[in-house]
Amino acid sequence: MALSLANDLSPSNAFPAYFAGRPDQCPPCFNCLLPAFQCKQFAPCNEYNGACDCPPGFGGNDCIEPTCGSLADGKNRHVRKGKDCDCSDGWSGLNCNVCETDEACNPLMPEQLNGTCYKGGLVVHQNFQMCDVTNRKIVDQLKDKKPQVTFSCKADDRTCNFQFWVDRVESFYCALDDCEFSQNIQFDSNSTDYKCKDIKCSCIPDRMLCGEDGSIDISDFLSEEIKGPGSFSCSSKTKSCTFEEPAMNELISDVFGDKSIQLDCNASECLHYTEIPGFQRPAKPSNAGLIAGSVAGAAILLGLLALILWLTARRSQQTDKLGAIRLTDDESAQLLANHTPATLQFRKVCYEVNGKGILQDVRGNVGPGQVLAILGASGAGKTSFLDILARKNKRGKATGEFLVNGRSVEDHKYKDVVGFVDQEDALMPTLTVYETVLYSALLRLPRDMTAEAKRLRVYETLEELGILHIKDSLIGQEGNRGISGGEKRRVSIACELVTSPSILFLDEPTSGLDSFNAFNVAECLTNLARGYNRTIIMTIHQPRSNIVALFDQLILLARGRVVYSGELSACQTHFESIGLACPTGYNIADYLIDLTMNTTGASQIVSPQDSSTPINNEPGTSVHNGEPHSLERCNSVGNESNAWGEVRPRQRISRATQQRDLFGGSTDLNDLFKRYNDSGVAASIDERIKESIDEASDRPVEMASPLGRGYARIGWFAQFVLLSKRTFKNLYRNPMLLLTHYAIAVLLALLCGYLYFRISNDLSGFQGRLGLFFFILSLFGFSTLTSLNLLVMERTIFMRERANGYYAPITYFMAKVMFDIIPLRVLPPIIMGLIIYPTVGLVPEGAVFARFLLILVLFNVASASVCLLIGITVKEPSIANLVGSLFMLFSLLFAGLLLNHDSIPGPVRFLQKLSIFHYAYEALLVNEVTYLTLTEKKFGLSIDVPGATILSTFGFNAQAFSADLLGLTVYFGVFLTLSFAAMHFLLVEKR
Repeated sequence: MALSLANDLSPSNAFPAYFAGRPDQCPPCFNCLLPAFQCKQFAPCNEYNGACDCPPGFGGNDCIEPTCGSLADGKNRHVRKGKDCDCSDGWSGLNCNVCETDEACNPLMPEQLNGTCYKGGLVVHQNFQMCDVTNRKIVDQLKDKKPQVTFSCKADDRTCNFQFWVDRVESFYCALDDCEFSQNIQFDSNSTDYKCKDIKCSCIPDRMLCGEDGSIDISDFLSEEIKGPGSFSCSSKTKSCTFEEPAMNELISDVFGDKSIQLDCNASECLHYTEIPGFQRPAKPSNAGLIAGSVAGAAILLGLLALILWLTARRSQQTDKLGAIRLTDDESAQLLANHTPATLQFRKVCYEVNGKGILQDVRGNVGPGQVLAILGASGAGKTSFLDILARKNKRGKATGEFLVNGRSVEDHKYKDVVGFVDQEDALMPTLTVYETVLYSALLRLPRDMTAEAKRLRVYETLEELGILHIKDSLIGQEGNRGISGGEKRRVSIACELVTSPSILFLDEPTSGLDSFNAFNVAECLTNLARGYNRTIIMTIHQPRSNIVALFDQLILLARGRVVYSGELSACQTHFESIGLACPTGYNIADYLIDLTMNTTGASQIVSPQDSSTPINNEPGTSVHNGEPHSLERCNSVGNESNAWGEVRPRQRISRATQQRDLFGGSTDLNDLFKRYNDSGVAASIDERIKESIDEASDRPVEMASPLGRGYARIGWFAQFVLLSKRTFKNLYRNPMLLLTHYAIAVLLALLCGYLYFRISNDLSGFQGRLGLFFFILSLFGFSTLTSLNLLVMERTIFMRERANGYYAPITYFMAKVMFDIIPLRVLPPIIMGLIIYPTVGLVPEGAVFARFLLILVLFNVASASVCLLIGITVKEPSIANLVGSLFMLFSLLFAGLLLNHDSIPGPVRFLQKLSIFHYAYEALLVNEVTYLTLTEKKFGLSIDVPGATILSTFGFNAQAFSADLLGLTVYFGVFLTLSFAAMHFLLVEKR
């Protein structure tokens, strides 16, 4: 009946038209869609082509033939010929499904990843096991026919399949469904358990145990009795496995006396090593202790810094209680010990700029104990003449004969014994009045003079100028008010007076002062001249009559030429002799200036007998007050003025009328110049100069130096110490800049620590590192631009102090570098690094952390050296900021994040070598990532990618750390050297 049914369902009967004309001897075509054909191994039938989808290791039309080669061959495996299978290298088993080496698994991995032959037994995706049956009775019963089992499971489908082989020929197979897979790990053994609820088995007809001649047939038993549940268990301790199923166990027990089928199995599965059961990537260690320690370290560092600043500020406020402010006789003698009184004489002084004459044929003489005043209207050449006498560095060409005590003196010797007070004040706003003058004294007074004596000299100077009561007041600046403008002027004078120079030049020292303080300043200068036998030369604009009375010598300039030069006492007589007598009640200084202002080339000199003509002046011209004195005032005009020579308001209109009448007919300057050159006053100056030259030539050789030996000032190291103290004091007294740098470092470090907390070691973590390092470098790079404004503000101070011989440029430069770079450029990156590094979770190694801090510090100081050069070479603050910002942006462009190294066009690739950001950025990444293993989620796998590979992908060189450090060091050294060279050669006062 079964045979008849089979014939009825054969393909030729079901599809007669399709098989028409087919020879009868041809076997029917296999089609698993037809009941006559079945897929073995319970393989599914493809409904589209009628072929069986055989499990791995089986082939043929009905999946009954084992295949050879390896799993890596996929569907290209060939079926076994005979009883032996030729497996590929690294593969074994009856159907070559069991891997033996890791290399054998490599072809099964994606994109050339390395595979691992996992033999732990627990299924991950699909594993295969080759087992020998070890039941003694079964082995004995079969004799030389070796019983074996192949077993495989798929985790996703929760299915397994079981094949029983005798003498390498499959006898029956089973399919297990609804399976659970587990692993029990103990300290001395591991075990795996596969438990399946449903089992179905089937015999292969005419095979051993399934109807083969001479063997039993268990076909009905397998198909009817075996239902499940079943289990497959292996133990590493006993190195054996068991296959159990209730009906099967009963059969084994009844026939062979064993509880179950006993097996010795070799399990394998090709995996990426990250998929191996039990593999767990080491979690990043908790950085709680390191974070706490680093934050505490940063807090301690900030606390120590605050304590140092507080102690320094407190110490600077503790001034000595000196009592009476007077120098002792011994100290006064010491101050004057090496002093030689200086007579300054000059003649034929000329000065021109770009071919234009500014001064012409100026002569004069002033001796020790005398005060020479240079008068003239605006533009007369007073300041230019004073600069030439002081031997300032002028832009034009100056000629003439300059003598000190009858001899010519070299510039460097001359500048050692002169002082110069400029018209505009250049003082450090963060110093007190006392400190400002003290630093001048400490830097410029004799080296062998005691510090106590120098301080006493400072107090005496402050008292002489009437500013002792404000000695502890800050100088101040715009936006941070300090002392008044007039007080600043007196501080500038005090800085020069404190050294008590042989010759002191002052450019309008009384400007900005009220009449009382102006007289005090002038009187102090006179006392200095006469009490200390000094020579004082000043320009002055419209002095009061009581100040004019203090002058000994007078030079009156008009359009760069001399109208008068000589003793003040002979001035009135000279002008009376040429018919220009000073009117009654008129300040002679105002009269002389007005005289030079009201001149033409066509008018004639007024004759002496016409000098009583009523005088007048231009409306609005002020009449200065003054104490009565025979030199500085003309005779009083009855009751028109009070005892001080002050014109009463009701008489101003009358005085204006007199002034207008006086200069109604203007004088001729050429006649004034000629009358002076032909006068006896001019001849007496020439005679005194000749006498001084003759006296100097008669002196012995050992006494030939016109200024004596002078005195030695403090050395470079002492200058450096003093300037360092001043620079540091200026820094901490400008707290907003200092505090802002530290506050930004702390706050942004905490913010970055929060945003990047415990950064992962995967590609997103690498991206985070790229952004973090880029942000840190950008922060410190642009923060160095704050140095530009400081340098621009101190430019004038440095040039003035250098011109006045305060110190050598190298000492100022080194102090600036040490006490600007260390507090502002070294400590902030260290503080920020202490907080960021542990909170972000960067590589927890001491050496890597130290290199991280080194890179940040080196980058910051190198950037600061660039800004130092820009601040020195670019005078305008706005332009300096623009240049600095453009430099930083250029460096950022070529850092390596915005432009890949390999994508930069060849002709401009060298520009990356000019980027300071590139060196630091690459060094930070190489230091952090080179030996770091990053994971990438791909193909469902956590693929490990060496950090060096990622770096090369982004265009960075994993071997460039040392070269990058060297680049930063060279950057710092080169720009620091260029900065000093620029300061030395460019920041030179040219007037």
